[in-house]
Amino acid sequence: MTTRLNQCSARFYSRIFKPLLLFVLSAALLSACGFKLRGAYTLPEAMQSTYVEHQQINADLVRSLKTVLKASDVKLAEAKGTGTAVLKLFKEVKSKRTVSVDSKGRAREYTLTYSLGFSLISGQNKTLIPDQVISIERDFLFDPEDVLGNSRGESQLYEEMQEDLVRLLLLRLQSKA
Repeated sequence: MTTRLNQCSARFYSRIFKPLLLFVLSAALLSACGFKLRGAYTLPEAMQSTYVEHQQINADLVRSLKTVLKASDVKLAEAKGTGTAVLKLFKEVKSKRTVSVDSKGRAREYTLTYSLGFSLISGQNKTLIPDQVISIERDFLFDPEDVLGNSRGESQLYEEMQEDLVRLLLLRLQSKA
């Protein structure tokens, strides 16, 4: 009877206790080094209710930004005067610069640049964050034999850069919290 009990406790130890202990230790180590999952940002108090002002800005970028703001417990104001802050987005620029060419003079590599200007103004018209521009650059290899694939690759790279721009913008806003 005692050997059977010892076998059961050994099985419990090896199947349940070891993995559980390993998980708890891993979680403790990750939290001790400052690791945290991406999620909500801690934004300034003045942004409790924010109006996002945007003219001629990519709708996907604005939608993505508003989604992350909502996830960070920011109430989005419907009109400019109704919020406690105004987040102004302006001067969205996408550009492509040739970096290298092949022996026939055709472009082989580009640098894609995506930039966005923004500022944050409180409801009392006080500038919390003055006009700033966030810019991201990525290199893109161009294959003259696969023009359609290059177009898709470039579009996908711009989409990824857009997500990075939203993240960088929120990190800037969080730094003022």
